[in-house]
Amino acid sequence: MPKMSVPKKIPQPMRPSGLAGRVFGHLMEWLSSPNYHWVIEQLRPVKPQSYLEIGFGTGRLAQLAAERFLPARIYGVDPSPLMLRTALKKLGRYDGKTALHLRLGDDTLIRQWPDGPFDAIVAAHSWQFWSNPVATLMRIRSLLSPGGRFVMIVRSHISDDVSKWIPNPITMGGNELDGLREALKAAGLVILHDEKLSTGSQGIVAACA
Repeated sequence: MPKMSVPKKIPQPMRPSGLAGRVFGHLMEWLSSPNYHWVIEQLRPVKPQSYLEIGFGTGRLAQLAAERFLPARIYGVDPSPLMLRTALKKLGRYDGKTALHLRLGDDTLIRQWPDGPFDAIVAAHSWQFWSNPVATLMRIRSLLSPGGRFVMIVRSHISDDVSKWIPNPITMGGNELDGLREALKAAGLVILHDEKLSTGSQGIVAACA
């Protein structure tokens, strides 16, 4: 009799769930606070009225964007049902002032949804979870409005254990940041700003070439 396969457990960083996921989400929100404020500063010149976030987590960064810019539209995708519920609760106070469109899904969802253009597209600590980063970057290029900004926060170090299950082939390749820079260029995006942040993560701002 053949053995039944045991479903592979999805790591909490990739898809937070349960009590551990709730704790993980709030911990990452706290640790990422300086990164979130850096993102908002990069968006200040744009004053986005349309905002899309890939991997919104607890919704804290989208909340900061809502507070600062009061965009007409906020869209987002995240693969965790727990984070979707958390973000909807956090952003509920802006419903009516801002059209909220948050959905369950990963980066592949944005290839069909939503329609652009967007003044700001943000991906904070979600890059390593993208399954087809080249296709997603090309889609982001097509969604950006003239003068729009694509802002990324990327972890500068992935451990050997984590690299075994990370789906992003560029991350798994071992030279993540240089691979990302090349992928941005290939997708028709030009890097406007590229710096190591106080948290140790890398902050990158790109626009249409």
